[in-house]
Amino acid sequence: MRSSRWAVAAGIGLLIFLFMQVLPAIAPAIKGDSDTIGRGEAKRIALVYASAHWGTDLGEGSEATITHVGDDRMAAYMTKHKLTDAYDRDWDARYPTDVYAVDLHAADGSVDRVSVHMESGEVVAWARIGAARTDVDKAAARDVAARTSEALAWLKTQPGFDASAWEPVGSLTEGGSVILQSRKTGLSDAHVQLLVQPDKVLTYRYALPESFADEIAKQRKLADKLSMTGFLLPQIVMFVLAVIYAAACRGWTSFKRGLFLSAAFFVMYAGFMFNLRPGLRASSAGMNAIASESDVTALLVTNVVILFIQSLLTYFAAVGGDGLWRSMGRSLWPRWQDANYGSKVKTAMKQGYMLAVILLGTQSVVLTGLGLLLGTYYGSDPSQSAYNMYHPWLLPLLAWCAGISEELQTRFFGIGLVRKWLGALSRSNPGADVSGSGARSGSPLLSRVLTSIAVLPATAVWAFGHVGYAVYPWQTRFIELMIIGALFAWFMLRFGLLTVIFAHVVLDSTLMSVQMLSDGLSSDNIAGFVSVLLPAAIALLIAWVHDRRRGVAVSAPDYSR
Repeated sequence: MRSSRWAVAAGIGLLIFLFMQVLPAIAPAIKGDSDTIGRGEAKRIALVYASAHWGTDLGEGSEATITHVGDDRMAAYMTKHKLTDAYDRDWDARYPTDVYAVDLHAADGSVDRVSVHMESGEVVAWARIGAARTDVDKAAARDVAARTSEALAWLKTQPGFDASAWEPVGSLTEGGSVILQSRKTGLSDAHVQLLVQPDKVLTYRYALPESFADEIAKQRKLADKLSMTGFLLPQIVMFVLAVIYAAACRGWTSFKRGLFLSAAFFVMYAGFMFNLRPGLRASSAGMNAIASESDVTALLVTNVVILFIQSLLTYFAAVGGDGLWRSMGRSLWPRWQDANYGSKVKTAMKQGYMLAVILLGTQSVVLTGLGLLLGTYYGSDPSQSAYNMYHPWLLPLLAWCAGISEELQTRFFGIGLVRKWLGALSRSNPGADVSGSGARSGSPLLSRVLTSIAVLPATAVWAFGHVGYAVYPWQTRFIELMIIGALFAWFMLRFGLLTVIFAHVVLDSTLMSVQMLSDGLSSDNIAGFVSVLLPAAIALLIAWVHDRRRGVAVSAPDYSR
């Protein structure tokens, strides 16, 4: 590695990333325009409001849950039509697209939802849901006109509302609330609607053009299908093949290989999932829907089971990948028993930081270009929000989980597997077969071509695994990650597995750090900076531990870590 050239590339990448992604994201936080209240404060505000207005006093057997909920379709509509600034200026103070929904669960089964503005702390909506829902049927049976008149008359008594600014749409919700639509314009073809049921419901929602709603629905359906066929099914096949090749290549590796990393992946991701329980609640609820705790628990258990399977895949991918590459005459993953293992880890960490900022700069340029070419627009995903974490400072755990699992599964094993197959089909295979019958030499050019081809399927699987994000059209993320994934693959083949793990962790940690700095939660500012420095600290700790133990004599090769 010619450090001067890579350093120049890293410097350029860092500048591009800072000016194109960091500064725009944290500018409001620097100006003090985006201070966000914490989950505890939102709960306090909701309890005070419920006590003052309804005499609610949560006693024994009661509980309160706090969830960041938002309307992702409205967020996508605003970014597509460039309405975000106008909405923030004219609407956000009273009708924000994202709120803290504080659900007050009473012992009798009734629930009061109080929606709290995430910055001002104002109560912007509320709904009272009794233990029984017989009132819904009665409400639906009543005359719409009579209920509308009743709702408008009641709305006049509510502070901060001008009943004349709303017009009836002539229908009720399934819950029996009257639907009123704002007469105010400025949101293109979208509208803000009030849902009113005197003394029971005073909340709001967004009415989007049917054409846009259909477009989002089609994009999501297609993304789900692509994730299933392009990622989930290949993952299942990859699991089976990883087990097979781990056994077939056992002469080149050890079943101790990858135990530590796969276990660390499981522990960190499990901790992240429990920390994200409110996010799981958000994924099964919405602006005006309340998720049951049993549904959230079931979803959490399901995710932990899936996580365990992913951990097994990570383990067998580590063993099988190591055996595949070594059987082909390449050592991409140093062993703990190597005398210079500590120095290799430190070198990999330094290279990882350098490559990470190159990738961040590349990503910035690619996303900007795709935005111009494809008209990219973004929704929101409260289920992954730091506001839906008990401890937002644990967000960077996800960076380590992604760096370990995705590099071992997709890059290390996936590319090695296809490269082995291509080599078996060619007389120029530079490695031995899985039985270790010997090596065969061939054309270096053809070998490079075969390796380049082997990168494509694994990279495509990795890209398809990310198309379900709230980024539209779906091609945006796919193209972006095909480019970034190809660079990751090249870096792994050039510098080794540890380097790309560090690069991946640093890249994700940096993006999460920017998110934490821009979220407006002042308590997480230090955690954001620490998360970027943590990979260096971990690498130095590993090197130190190795150097302390390097004097232990070993009589045979050990592939344990």
